[in-house]
Amino acid sequence: MDPLEEQQALAESSLELVFETYDLAIADKLRQPIVVLVDCEDELGAQFARAWMGDEAVDNAIAHARLEEEVETTVFARPVTWADAKREMPAAFPYLAEVFETNYPTDGILLVTIAAGGASALTAPWDARPE
Repeated sequence: MDPLEEQQALAESSLELVFETYDLAIADKLRQPIVVLVDCEDELGAQFARAWMGDEAVDNAIAHARLEEEVETTVFARPVTWADAKREMPAAFPYLAEVFETNYPTDGILLVTIAAGGASALTAPWDARPE
């Protein structure tokens, strides 16, 4: 599978987590949140997850996920403000700069998926919310 397809598949299989993370960000009054979705078992994703959560938390999450038969990988989601994302994401992933040169999306939740050795920016439309 090509990296973009892997990143999209991870986003699609994690929609419940994406919407949960977004809802918590709104409840915490985070201004214009986006969601960063990270594959903790991907080399690049692990770097981000470990920087945000620490080695022990990531190692424990991976160990726990491996006990679950239905879990393909360990996924972490973190809300980030649009302002922070505009500043930080293009610095980390220059090929995403164009995404952050536009206005804050209103047609769904913008998520940056870090997996398969790279990142992609996708939108989870409002009607994709799991029931």
